[in-house]
Amino acid sequence: MNSPRIKTPFVFTIFGASGDLAKIKLFPALYRLAEQDRLPKDYYIVGFARTKMSNEEFRKEFEQSIKSARGKNIDPKILENLLSRVHYYTGQYDKLSSFQNFKKYLKNLTGSANIMKIAYFSVPPIAFKPIIKNLGESKNSKNEDIRLIVEKPFGTDTKSATELFHFVAQYFGEDQVYLLDHYLGKSAVQSILSLRHSNRLLNVMMKGPEVANIQITAFENLGVHNRVSYFEQVGTIKDMVQSHLLQILALIGMSIPITENADSLHREKNNILSALQFNKSKRNLVIGQYEHYTDKKGVPKNSKVETFAAMRLFIDRESWYKVPIYIRTGKKLYQKKNYMVVEFKKFAFQPNNEEPNRLIIELQPEEKITITLVNKRKGAGGMSQNISISDSLSCEEDDCLPEHSQLILDVLGKKKINFLCFPEIISSWKVSDAISHFIERNKIRPEIYPQASRGPKSQNRLTEIDGFKWYEL
Repeated sequence: MNSPRIKTPFVFTIFGASGDLAKIKLFPALYRLAEQDRLPKDYYIVGFARTKMSNEEFRKEFEQSIKSARGKNIDPKILENLLSRVHYYTGQYDKLSSFQNFKKYLKNLTGSANIMKIAYFSVPPIAFKPIIKNLGESKNSKNEDIRLIVEKPFGTDTKSATELFHFVAQYFGEDQVYLLDHYLGKSAVQSILSLRHSNRLLNVMMKGPEVANIQITAFENLGVHNRVSYFEQVGTIKDMVQSHLLQILALIGMSIPITENADSLHREKNNILSALQFNKSKRNLVIGQYEHYTDKKGVPKNSKVETFAAMRLFIDRESWYKVPIYIRTGKKLYQKKNYMVVEFKKFAFQPNNEEPNRLIIELQPEEKITITLVNKRKGAGGMSQNISISDSLSCEEDDCLPEHSQLILDVLGKKKINFLCFPEIISSWKVSDAISHFIERNKIRPEIYPQASRGPKSQNRLTEIDGFKWYEL
């Protein structure tokens, strides 16, 4: 990554610091930044939550989460230095007085009212608005350097996402809001833009007239675990497709902006997302639910929530005319696999049984890129041999950072290229809503599939419509 060290002092406030996201992702991410000496001489980490806790108690939780994540791979001096900068504040998200008092607390802590302030929303979406409102109403001036990191989900549908957009705009400028999808912090996902921007060959290949189909697969071998209440509200389409997988599709299908800046990238991604179409037919959708999902505590016995979804989409643009896009994702499947495939058109004279050329980008189980070619041997029968050109996309240098560490560093450096914008989010919700409304109107029930399988067998009919088949990694 080779990102520089941040030199400007800051306060990093974690709203919802007593929750799981903070413990599992944020505390270890901050340790990693300290370990790599990416942080300035003066910085402060403050947990803000409703749970009453002392500084010492919070520091113990902070330390324990890092040890759980890193095991013995910890430098005691770095950890001790980090913990000395960790503080805790008990406050109410919906009370302006809590935020006014918190502002005074920060001034006493740092000795400055003008220090850079990062606010990380590690809270359920229901708490977004009160925190935004009270942060906005308690700030010193319009020019105060406050940066909000809001992690998905951004709303629950098009209407709520639009309302959130307008609500945030009342209190903060667009440049102050960082909408985080952790998939965009993955080195392999970031490589899609980098590879396309620097390699003319890839862009020549990845044009609609050259592409037969695009496939995106995201399989998980785990179930919903302790996310039952959340998952029962959203299902896998809203949880995975609307956010992570449509973002990957946008990076694959968009035109490459000449300048690598956030505004240009957001515009080009939204050109794809806003043109996405789900043709309302049962033949373009398969939803499933793994066996015994309804046996889990907290799940209604008649639950219709999908734990698997496969769909056939199109991009309503001349350059992508009639190129099918197949997306599938699910839980409790045979393996954890996450990859995308661009399958190229064959010559009209090529045999039907000859494999097409493919560009394959893997996120799991490895991060790598592969291009497959076909070579016909001369001699007996002119047999075809598949050739793969492959290389790793994983970051293997000493200064590599995990997703949340890299994205936090981007915020500190005021870089927005790996974050979302609200128009993209709203466009993605429109696609998700079209699918969800179709399921509701047609009372489509999920197909039950065995655990540790590849999901519902009927997913194969989506690709068969166009004479293709799913690429199995």
